[in-house]
Amino acid sequence: MRIGGHLPSKDPLTAADRLGLDLFQIHVSSPRTWQAPRRRPDAAALAASGRVVAVHAPYLCNPASADPQVRERTGVLLQQTIDAAATVGARGVVVHAGQAGVDGTIAAGIERWTGLLRRLRGDVPLLIENTASGRASLGRHLDSIAALFSALRSCDRSMSVGACLDTAHAFAADPAAEKDPGGWVEQFVAATGAVDLIHVNDSASPSGSGRDRHANLGAGVMGLACIAEMIAAAGAPAAVLETPGYDERRAQDVEILRYLAATAA
Repeated sequence: MRIGGHLPSKDPLTAADRLGLDLFQIHVSSPRTWQAPRRRPDAAALAASGRVVAVHAPYLCNPASADPQVRERTGVLLQQTIDAAATVGARGVVVHAGQAGVDGTIAAGIERWTGLLRRLRGDVPLLIENTASGRASLGRHLDSIAALFSALRSCDRSMSVGACLDTAHAFAADPAAEKDPGGWVEQFVAATGAVDLIHVNDSASPSGSGRDRHANLGAGVMGLACIAEMIAAAGAPAAVLETPGYDERRAQDVEILRYLAATAA
């Protein structure tokens, strides 16, 4: 397993070397606005490095939204992100599974997702990430995740679709992920087909709380044994840390993750 981290978009190659990362994930536009990606002067260098494991789509993107304007903006920004990801040599674009809305249903959210997916084009796969919260979240519960992936993989599309598993999201979403971490992830793998990328984070929120709060490894409430079981069961080729800080806390997380990955091999 190759070890990486989410890094600031400015000069990620230098930051990756400083932290001893094999690879990294970045944003190519503001993560909290609808702003389109700008041309990166370092795009060729990033592509040549082969170290961009993924680009994370902006958090506003919600293919399952009941709001037509949000879905339209999501479709446009996701396509722009896919195109920008190709220029930096990314191996995937991570996007959250999304929410169907306060009064929405999982079935309606999945129908909207398939409609949007048919519009997207590109050679960089979409990696759909599980989520921690929301009654009508398509990525919180295993049955919803299975239904979403089944629908997306059977619909008429040109985009390749894969899965990104976040350990903290799984823990906060479902008490079963605390009781049997490995078993929960095995069910996730069965629902999605495979884990293409794993986000390794501790959780600052209790199991089943539905709150998405990341913590440094060993500083949250999951316990390293729980995280290690999830890593082993996922069998992912690459892991990315999204833990707080780009300082000595992240460097320590890298060392912990390398140990956990080695014991899981």
